[in-house]
Amino acid sequence: MDVADAIRRFSKTPLKHRMSKYLLEYLLENTELLHKIRIVNTRAYLPDTMMIAQAGVEGPPFELELGAVERDEVSMVNGRLVKQKRKNRAIWINDPVQAVEVLRKFTGILYVEFRFAGEIPDWYRQIVAEFKAECVMESEVTQLIREQVELLLSGIILKNEIDRALQQGDQQLFQIKVQQYKQICERCLWEF
Repeated sequence: MDVADAIRRFSKTPLKHRMSKYLLEYLLENTELLHKIRIVNTRAYLPDTMMIAQAGVEGPPFELELGAVERDEVSMVNGRLVKQKRKNRAIWINDPVQAVEVLRKFTGILYVEFRFAGEIPDWYRQIVAEFKAECVMESEVTQLIREQVELLLSGIILKNEIDRALQQGDQQLFQIKVQQYKQICERCLWEF
């Protein structure tokens, strides 16, 4: 299932805000924006989000938040530590028609949450799981790159220390650093 299929299915359900269908149709027609949409099951801690609710759901029918920054803050209140969530946002819209105008100029990734009045359908769980798998893969790649950069930097530093040990004629330090350098080279994907 892809994002367009999920939007089509959700648009056929009774929606809490009568103009949400207009917004969903706009998303389906705007292929450039459609490719930048990620379906999620929670908007917490995400920067650019939109929520659309079915009829019968508690809470607001529609929200578009762009430039949102959410963080946990700990403060001292009456001698006790209190943890609070703080949220700042650049744009906050509750009208789907107004949101269409803002989204015409939007260029980033948009995280979209659909809220259901009843049980969450399997197709929605499936597309959310696909996005989570994509995120896990991206974070694993990011971690691998970070580790490799650290190994590369360690190799450069060790090479410098080997050269210094050679210049000073310190054979014991030279042997230790060469052994460490070889271990780094075996683990590093780049040659240096």
